[in-house]
Amino acid sequence: MISEITGIVVHKDQDTCVVNVHGIGFLVETSRITSSQLPACGHEVHLYTHLVVREDNWRLVGFISPEERETFLDLLSVGGLGIKGALSVLSVLGIDGLENAIVQGDWQRIKEAPGVGAKLAQRIQLELSGKWQNRPVKVATPLKPSADEPGDEIVQGLMALGYSREEAQYAAQQVDSQGDVATRIRQALRALDRR
Repeated sequence: MISEITGIVVHKDQDTCVVNVHGIGFLVETSRITSSQLPACGHEVHLYTHLVVREDNWRLVGFISPEERETFLDLLSVGGLGIKGALSVLSVLGIDGLENAIVQGDWQRIKEAPGVGAKLAQRIQLELSGKWQNRPVKVATPLKPSADEPGDEIVQGLMALGYSREEAQYAAQQVDSQGDVATRIRQALRALDRR
């Protein structure tokens, strides 16, 4: 029904945004991957969307890329996993992290998403491993601190706290390059809270 949306961001927080399209404000639910990449309020955004129609409500879910939307739809096909749970898995693991967890049979990693228990994590791993059997897998490379890339220690610290790579990279860009690592991680956490 509504496959894509382009408009001006008028409000955003950690898991929703409002996009104004010709005077109509669409409330769009997002993962943290998407919310971390949204432009500032007042700027234009293009989102790939999926409209979920239930008897008592309609929910528009938006994604920064078609790959994220496809992954969300695959998650939604898992029995017992709803919109909130699917967005939670995407927010915590990201696309690459989820693919690696599925391929490696690491349901414990999937269980780290809020609202996903052991049985559901195992079901996600089992059902998607069959569905993604022929899907090309990107191997996630661990981030290594480097003098050439300031902020890598911030990214690693935030990822250790459970944030996705995309969120951590966004937050690392928002902090001063001066100061010790602990101070800069606190600044990054504040930047994530403001989103």
